[in-house]
Amino acid sequence: MVATLTISLPTAGTGGELVVRHRGREVILDMNADEPSELAFAAFYADCPHETQPVRRGHRLSLVFNLCLRPGDTDTPRRAPDYFEQVESVTEHLVNWRESDHPPEKYVWVMEHDYSENGRSFAALKNTDAAVARVLSQSADRAGCELYMAIVYINEQGIAVPDIDDIGYGDWEGMESTEMVMDELLERSRWLDDWIDRDGRRPSFGEVPLLREELLPENALDDAEPDERWLHEATGNAGMTIEQVYRRTAFVIWPRSKTLDVIRRGGIDPAVAWVAEQFDAAGGNADERIGDLVDGLIGAWPSDRYVSDEQARVKMLRLLAAIGEENLTFRFLRQVLLHRYDGSENEDLLAALLGIGPDAGGRFLVGFVTAHLAYRPGDTLALLRRVGETAGPAWSGALRGAAGQALADWPALVKQRVETELKRSDQEERERKSIDDGAIRNLVGLASLCGLAEDAKIAAAAIADHPQLITPERMVPAALKSLRRQEGLPRSAAYAWLWRHAVASLLERSATAPEAPRDWRIATPTGCHCQHCAKLRAFCDSPVARTEHFKLRKDLRKHLHRVIDGHHLDMSHVTQRKGRPFTLVCTKNRASYQRRLTEYGKDVSWMRSLIRSAPCGEWRKLCAAELERLHEAVAESK
Repeated sequence: MVATLTISLPTAGTGGELVVRHRGREVILDMNADEPSELAFAAFYADCPHETQPVRRGHRLSLVFNLCLRPGDTDTPRRAPDYFEQVESVTEHLVNWRESDHPPEKYVWVMEHDYSENGRSFAALKNTDAAVARVLSQSADRAGCELYMAIVYINEQGIAVPDIDDIGYGDWEGMESTEMVMDELLERSRWLDDWIDRDGRRPSFGEVPLLREELLPENALDDAEPDERWLHEATGNAGMTIEQVYRRTAFVIWPRSKTLDVIRRGGIDPAVAWVAEQFDAAGGNADERIGDLVDGLIGAWPSDRYVSDEQARVKMLRLLAAIGEENLTFRFLRQVLLHRYDGSENEDLLAALLGIGPDAGGRFLVGFVTAHLAYRPGDTLALLRRVGETAGPAWSGALRGAAGQALADWPALVKQRVETELKRSDQEERERKSIDDGAIRNLVGLASLCGLAEDAKIAAAAIADHPQLITPERMVPAALKSLRRQEGLPRSAAYAWLWRHAVASLLERSATAPEAPRDWRIATPTGCHCQHCAKLRAFCDSPVARTEHFKLRKDLRKHLHRVIDGHHLDMSHVTQRKGRPFTLVCTKNRASYQRRLTEYGKDVSWMRSLIRSAPCGEWRKLCAAELERLHEAVAESK
């Protein structure tokens, strides 16, 4: 849609004039058609604000049409100013600018008209905008520049005051944003987005920052009205603020040699995607230009760890694997990935490593283990295991060096985790970086692949020495369940060590079924010595009492709530809202026993798994006694 056509049919009446505005101008059109043979009509572009004034007498009957251009329609005659004589001078200016080292980095020419989302394209430009596009298009091609269309976004936030004199602060309440104006500008941001090229494609360049000196014509937006505005209520010591947004369509032009510099300001992800498109457009041939672009990407990679680049890292690894340039790949791994790795890249990192070969890959992996084993043990060991399973014999030395580094660092890592990780308040962060059964499985499996039996025994001992971190009742049996399928592992000392460690822990607490409580005594709370807690302790110590009543005011009831919940006492508590003060009714339950039964059932299940995962060879005989006790414990559970 590019315009609106309205046709007034002949009716009797007065009023109903059509008001059309554009860039500060206003036209009032009389749309009345009194004679039966007359029609009144008007057409105006879609970006012109308009309104119909009230009909004062009679009626007004109108037909309203949307005027549209078909996509790709070049036959419809449209007149626009001809600025052809300006092409040469504009080209000369662009060439001088391209060869200069001074800003601005790009030019942004604000168009005269606004365009709807579906109406934005070089083929559908109106009047002067179409003429400017023709000049810029020819000049850009001659001067070696890129030309795009984008939306200029300007967001302003400032202090709001009424657009009325002599009004008190108390009278501001309930005022609309249209009744307020910005008194003091606090913050302004400008950027470009929603890109379109001359062929109608919509590249994902992201939000590219815009500097004021890049805007043309100068002061083009000084008198512009905001497209949207919001009023924000006062909070704390801050008064009312107003936020307003401007959106304008513009041409954006820059030297072709600076394309990567411009795009990367919108984020590293669109920059990587653009270089990948250039590689595809070159038929998958990594010529000198592609190499320079990839080299520029590596040098421009953000160093701020708070900048999200997860998808960009994966795309870059895939691009490097397709290009097959070992030096560029190794440089990216050492300069970027080594410092920004988060485990999401493992599959693509594996392909990149295999591409650079065992010599460079081995050097990288040793540094990689040192940098990341302590923070991401599961992901780090998973990558090493995948290299061992995928790479050929040529990688045996490189993998052995990295695996030896991991096994050597493992005891210190486990000890450090016990001292720090279990104290973390952030449960999600703790779980994300914790040692899990996958890490144990990959560590022992990796040692077996590399023939590092003695190192594996030391690592297994470190696991057994810290049951508070690596639970022998859950994590170790889960790792053994998977490891038993790896050829030769069930015959190793490290495997047998872990198996015996898990068996001993499970039998210690679940060799026999939990005994049901004989009376109603439960654990008693400690700490507080007030009379109400003393009554609560007496209730807990009673072998026969199941319910107790505490008639207390609200703060004392809350105190008992905290004591009961804080000590995880086996009792429920509800407030009986009768009389004054209300009564807290506490009732004992068997919650601890039920939890222990549930844990016992899980322990027995893991005992069955350990029976199936029993060591083989000479270790089978040495573990015969533990295996027999496992069978007995499982049999008793039935």
